[in-house]
Amino acid sequence: MNVMDQETARQRWHQEHVGSWLQLIATLQSEGWEAHLTCAAAPVQVEGSLPNGELFYFRARHSEVSLGIGGHDPADIPEWEETESHTEASWLPAAEGETTIRRLAFRYAQQSNPTQ
Repeated sequence: MNVMDQETARQRWHQEHVGSWLQLIATLQSEGWEAHLTCAAAPVQVEGSLPNGELFYFRARHSEVSLGIGGHDPADIPEWEETESHTEASWLPAAEGETTIRRLAFRYAQQSNPTQ
């Protein structure tokens, strides 16, 4: 593969990567989340508010994926935060990101309201 083909392949991959994250953001928004993709890779970052209005910050970087919720700035000092290991987290695909963000948000909901 020559240099031009490699660059075209990289651009295509990046475009598809960003597009899949934007589709996930649209899905979350349709479910009542206020979500914004603030960075698509190295790290992947999504922030906004949960359907209940609490602020959140999701980040996938190096070998960790984390979700911080609550507080004035959950990217800085969240009231609740959980981290999971993930190989190549800086380039996390949206499908894996969706699974992770939903799992961590569910854990938060269970811990903050154990009667649910």
